[in-house]
Amino acid sequence: MDRPRWTLWLPAIFAVVILSFLGATALSQWQSFATDRAAREIAYNTAPSIEHLTAVRSEIRNLQFLMRDELDRVERGQRADPRAVAHSMHVIEQEMDVYLMLPVWPEEQALWGNVLRTQKALDDTVTRFQQETARGDVVQASSTLSMDFATAATNLSAAIMDVIEVNATHAHDLALEIQRIRSKATYAAFGLDALATVIAVAGAVMLRGVIRDHAALVERHRALEGERASELEQFAGRVAHDILSPLGAVSFALQLASQPEQDDEKRARVVERGTSALNRVKRLVNGLLDFARAGATPDPDARADLRATLIDVASELQPLAEERAIDLAIKDDGVCFAKCNAGVLTSLIANLARNAIKYIGDGPVRRIEIRTYHNAQCIHVEVEDTGPGLAPDVEPHIFQPYARSHSATEPGIGLGLATVKRLAEAHGGRVGVRSVPGCGCIFWFELPTGEVASFAEPVPAPA
Repeated sequence: MDRPRWTLWLPAIFAVVILSFLGATALSQWQSFATDRAAREIAYNTAPSIEHLTAVRSEIRNLQFLMRDELDRVERGQRADPRAVAHSMHVIEQEMDVYLMLPVWPEEQALWGNVLRTQKALDDTVTRFQQETARGDVVQASSTLSMDFATAATNLSAAIMDVIEVNATHAHDLALEIQRIRSKATYAAFGLDALATVIAVAGAVMLRGVIRDHAALVERHRALEGERASELEQFAGRVAHDILSPLGAVSFALQLASQPEQDDEKRARVVERGTSALNRVKRLVNGLLDFARAGATPDPDARADLRATLIDVASELQPLAEERAIDLAIKDDGVCFAKCNAGVLTSLIANLARNAIKYIGDGPVRRIEIRTYHNAQCIHVEVEDTGPGLAPDVEPHIFQPYARSHSATEPGIGLGLATVKRLAEAHGGRVGVRSVPGCGCIFWFELPTGEVASFAEPVPAPA
């Protein structure tokens, strides 16, 4: 008699236990979302605001010392040298510009007018001081420095301090909010876990085992979903980015072909270029999407012609290079095949070449050279540019997703080099960069040819 009644309670026991665990999981996700949101506000708004505004206040003090040095130089009869003062003013403007681009609180925005007004007063005072020192008016320059500049610097520092206090208050409030959310979620989670444990013990040892298996399965499933979502998101972004350039060529070809004054021969060449661009789009999309759908597992039988891919990429990028007055050169050491599909190899080379074109800068020598070397085990492709090189703090992280220099002005989301690294390593290869600030960069990757190789050193360039 008891056994049937207990059997009737089993579905309710399972339901309560499952609901308890689901509630704990949902609570954990809510806590993670809420704390992440508050943490992002601190990390990407209040903390950077305080950092840049504090840098401005520090630079104001440095500016005062530099102006005193310049005045002393003029008093000794030497020629005024405004470069140090101008550089200090440039640093202040840069820090202020970065701060003004950050998200703003309503209370903070109300203080912007005073900050901008006092900053302009400081700029005017420094400009007047430099004019006075340039014409050797020591008395007036000394008065400007001791009175006008001191007042302007004090006013600007006070205005900045008001904004810093607003951001510090918000950071403090957000930190307390994180603590409150964590405490509340922790107590609720403990309550749900305790309820689930009591019911599981009352049900049976076997029931507890089922619950543990179910919890582990849910956890693995959630981790897998997160992994796959991240993978598909990044590859979707790269597919969209990689097809823009050849689609632009298609659009241009269609415009030319539609012009009535074009003769048949020229129209045929235009159509041929447009068709070639569409084929590049097809190879890129098929290669990258096949790779994404395969869960980052490449086709072991895939092969891609390196020389044909180089020619294809060069024909696509040559107009862009010419538009930016860049000399684009190709040097290959013969026919060889990479162990990947054509779409992947196109994406690898095109991403490095487009990256070099985008960040080559404004130097007097504007040259990009794509070189290839190969041996029996692997191919080595490198893209060398004559740009400004990488900053030391950027180079170690340059292949990470969303990594971009703070001084970068070109549009982008920072996934190109990360995609190169993931594609190369997924196919048994590797990537790297050699950079000297002011002298350019050499980005390279290696892929197996034939059997997968064990890489110890990059493939040496021929003498």
